[in-house]
Amino acid sequence: MKPQNTLTVIISRNYGHPISLSLPVWRVYFGGMLLVLVLTGMALMSVLFLATYPRVRVLEQQRDALKSERDALRSQLLSANQQAFDLKDAGTALNGEREAARIGAYVARASTSGSASDYLPPVEITSVKTKVDRTTVEIVFRITAQGDPVRNRGGFLFAIFENVDLRPVKFVASPTVNLNAEGFPATYKSGVRFSRVRKSVTYRRKVRRRSQDEYFTHVTLYLFSLRGGLLVKDRFELEREIFNKVAAGTGFPQARSI
Repeated sequence: MKPQNTLTVIISRNYGHPISLSLPVWRVYFGGMLLVLVLTGMALMSVLFLATYPRVRVLEQQRDALKSERDALRSQLLSANQQAFDLKDAGTALNGEREAARIGAYVARASTSGSASDYLPPVEITSVKTKVDRTTVEIVFRITAQGDPVRNRGGFLFAIFENVDLRPVKFVASPTVNLNAEGFPATYKSGVRFSRVRKSVTYRRKVRRRSQDEYFTHVTLYLFSLRGGLLVKDRFELEREIFNKVAAGTGFPQARSI
C-alpha cells in the first residue's frame, strides 16, 4: 500500500513500546462521512420531534374527549333501549313518531311504518330451561334465527338473575358486568360473544349460589348486536319449587315467560 494512501496514528508514552495504528485513507473518509450522516439524522429527528410534539399532545387530548363523548352516547343508547323494553313490557301504546323518539335505535331497526310492534329481530330466544343444584343455578336456552338474515351477524349476550323478593332487588349477572339500578348491563361488549346464527344454537349460563337458601325469582336474557343495539330482551319467571326440591336427577324444569 502506498504511503500517501495510508494514515498512521502513533501513541507513545515515556516508557514501553509506542502503539501505531494505520488505516487506509478511504476508510477514514468513509467513516467520517458516515458519522456525520448519523449525527445529522439524529439532529433532524430531534427537531422533528420538538416540532410535532405539541400537535401530538393536542390530538391525544381530542382523542380522549371523543372517547368520553362516545361513552356518554353509548350510555344514552343503552338507557333508551331499556326504556323501550320497559314500555313494551308495560303494554304502553304509542303512536309512530312519539314511540320512535323515545326508543331510539330500537325503533330505527323497525319497519318504515314507525311501529315498534312491526319490528322482527333477526334472532329470538327459545327452549328456555333451568337447572338448580346445591351450589349453582343454570339456564339453558337456544338462540334461533328469524326475520331478515342480513341483520343476523351475531352479537353479545347476558343472563341477569334477580330476586325481586329482596329489597333492594338483588341482581347477579353472567358474565360479570356492572349493572344499573334496573339490572341493565352497563357495557354490552362485556357479554358472551355469539356468532351468526344460521338455524339455532344452544347456550348455557350459570351463577353460583352462596348458600342453599339463596334463590332467584326471575332471569332476564339480553341479546345485543355487534354495535350495541338491543336485539332481544326476554324475562322468565323461575319456579320456587325447583329451589325447594334440589336433588340429583330432577331434570330441567321449563321456565315460564312473562
